[in-house]
Amino acid sequence: MRSSTGMVMTKPPTGPNKSLEEMLNDQGQEEILVITPILTEEKPATLQASYVQGKKLLMVDVALIDANPLAPREVYTAEMILSRAEALRTQGQHDPIHVIPNPDHLGRYIICDGWTRVQACRKHKVLEQLLAEIHENLSLEESAWFGYQQNEERQQHCDFDRAMFYEKLINAGETAISVANKAQVSASQMSFYRSFAKLPADVLEIVKEFPGKFSATVAYQIQKLAAGCGVRKAVSLALKFANEDHTQAWLINQVQLLIGPSSSKTVTRTTKQIRYSNGVYKQKGELFELNISVLPEQKEQFAEALERLLSTVAIETPQIDVAANKTLK
Repeated sequence: MRSSTGMVMTKPPTGPNKSLEEMLNDQGQEEILVITPILTEEKPATLQASYVQGKKLLMVDVALIDANPLAPREVYTAEMILSRAEALRTQGQHDPIHVIPNPDHLGRYIICDGWTRVQACRKHKVLEQLLAEIHENLSLEESAWFGYQQNEERQQHCDFDRAMFYEKLINAGETAISVANKAQVSASQMSFYRSFAKLPADVLEIVKEFPGKFSATVAYQIQKLAAGCGVRKAVSLALKFANEDHTQAWLINQVQLLIGPSSSKTVTRTTKQIRYSNGVYKQKGELFELNISVLPEQKEQFAEALERLLSTVAIETPQIDVAANKTLK
C-alpha cells in the first residue's frame, strides 16, 4: 500500500492539443489543490482516485463508461458529437463528467452527465480517458435526474428529450404525477409530453430529424390527427410543418380543419347517470361530471388517483399574456 496525493485543476486548460491529464501534469503547484492523501493499492497513477472537497475524482477509460438506460437526452447528432470532439482536441477537458459505478459490472461505470464527450472520444479517438466525478451513493434513477437537471441548466433539452425521459421513468415504475412534480411541470402539460410516445413510428422519425420544431403541443396535435385521420395524413402534415416555415398556430388550425368534417357527422351520444349516497356521476357524450364528497382520511389518496387519471386526458390551458393583449385606446 502507498499514498497518492490527489490533484485537480482550478481553471480550464488553455493549451492546444492537450488532454486534461496532460494539463494537470503541467499545472504549477500554485494552481493545484493538494488534498488529503488516500491509501490505495499499487496501481497506475491514472487509475487512482482523489477526493477534492468531498468529491471523488478519477481518470476513467472511456471504453469503461456505459450509457444510462434512463438517459435524459435522446438527440445526439453527428454534427454535435464532431463539434465536441474538436473542442476536446483543441481545448482539452474543462469539467469532469459524472458517473456512477455500474452495479452489474465491477470496474465499469454508468454515465450521469457528459455522454456527448464520451461519444466524441470514442468516435473520433480524441482522448482515451476522461476525468470523472464518481457518485457512489446515487441510484440509477437519481443519476438520471442529476443528468436531467444539468442539461436543463445548460438549456440542452428539447421537448422530445424531456418526453422520452419522462416516459422511461414512468415505464420504470414512477407515476406520471410523481415525474411531473419532480420535473416541475403541470399534470396537463405532462399529458402533452406523453403524446410523443403515442406518435406513429414514421412521425417519430421526422421528429428525431427536426427535434427543435416539435414542441409538446405540436406532438399532441399531430398525435390527435393520427388518431382521428390516420398515419398518412399525420406524416404529411408533420413533414410540411418541419420543412416549411409554419407557426404552431398554423399547425393547430390545419389539424382542426382536417379533423373538423368528421366531427360534424351525427354520432350517438352516450348518456349515463349514477347516484351515490355521497354524490353523483354523469356522462353525456364526451362530457364527464363528478360531484362527490370524500371522507377526510380518503381525501389525499382519492385526489392523487383522480389527478393521475386526469393527466391522461386533460389539456393544459394556454397561458395568455394579458399585458400583450390589451386593447390600445
